[in-house]
Amino acid sequence: MDPAARRREIERFNPNLPIEEAATPPSSWYTAPALYELERRAVFARSWQPVARVEQLITPGSYISGCLAGEPWVVTRGDDGALRAFHNVCRHKGHAVAHGSGRAERLVCGYHGWTYTLRGRLERAPRVAGIRDFDRAATSLAPMQVDTWGPWVFINADREAPPVRARVPELDAFMQTTGWEQLRFVERRVWTLECNWKVYVDNYLDGGYHIPLMHPTLNAQLDMGSYKTIPFSACSIQTSAPASVGDGRLDDAPGERIGDGATYAWIYPNFMLNRYGPCLDSNHVIPLGPDRCQVVYEFFFRETEGERARGFIARSVAQADITQREDIEICESVQVGLRSASYDQGRYAPRVELGEHHFHRLLAADLRAHA
Repeated sequence: MDPAARRREIERFNPNLPIEEAATPPSSWYTAPALYELERRAVFARSWQPVARVEQLITPGSYISGCLAGEPWVVTRGDDGALRAFHNVCRHKGHAVAHGSGRAERLVCGYHGWTYTLRGRLERAPRVAGIRDFDRAATSLAPMQVDTWGPWVFINADREAPPVRARVPELDAFMQTTGWEQLRFVERRVWTLECNWKVYVDNYLDGGYHIPLMHPTLNAQLDMGSYKTIPFSACSIQTSAPASVGDGRLDDAPGERIGDGATYAWIYPNFMLNRYGPCLDSNHVIPLGPDRCQVVYEFFFRETEGERARGFIARSVAQADITQREDIEICESVQVGLRSASYDQGRYAPRVELGEHHFHRLLAADLRAHA
């Protein structure tokens, strides 16, 4: 797809139309490699991405590395106690300077031995005698911005981006009221889906539209008549009260996990928080290509010790696993349908798919600005 054709596909979605009149983005947004490559630069290189938990980087010398939307990264805790993030790319030939996670005094490229401090400064470049106009200070690791929010460490390749809290002040204020600082990490699970990352986000943001049909055990825990969506500038919050009566589809009372209610919070473009009474699940949707993504689930609980707590954790994780497998079935089926010659654009259900429409408008703004 040439740049002009890509631009035409982007402009086929009109972000200025009200939801009652708007059509969804064309299927090319979910299938075309050219659109995915643009998203890497226009969306993921400019957004805050959670890459680790703060507890994993407490000790000076600790580091964690990875790759997100094709961009390798590494986060370090320096000897001065400061967190720093860098592109995990040696300035000599582009080889990684860190792998996995652990502790180290320096970051050493295994290709030719170029060595960097945990502050990113080039310390050693073997066998470069005779090189001319070589500025070591200008050959440090390329920095990224780093921030913390809640239990997570976030990175952003955009050095001018405002802090995470400043991006989502409404959600930050809400989370502070939930006592989430009392929750402790318990488990991490990873799924790989054969669908575009946006298919998963769309499904999450459809205002509970699919829950009665596709999630019978979750539906039994929620009062779907109370379900509502509130969009904000860079996030949205969906809420539901717990079901008021028991249901034969559940072994336990509907409020055991839901508590006083469920909150499903989304941060543009690809991070979700599922806040229930005594627990929190997070979903990070990582693009792997135009038609593949990875979903990283992390589970946090208020009580983690004792037989009762362990039983609740097991039931809660099992429920999340059921819901996730149902969502995988949905999303992979949608991805197949998006490639069909019979499908191009759809329409929104105005009373429920507010969050989805909000997401598409934010995405359209980024794509148009960088196309």
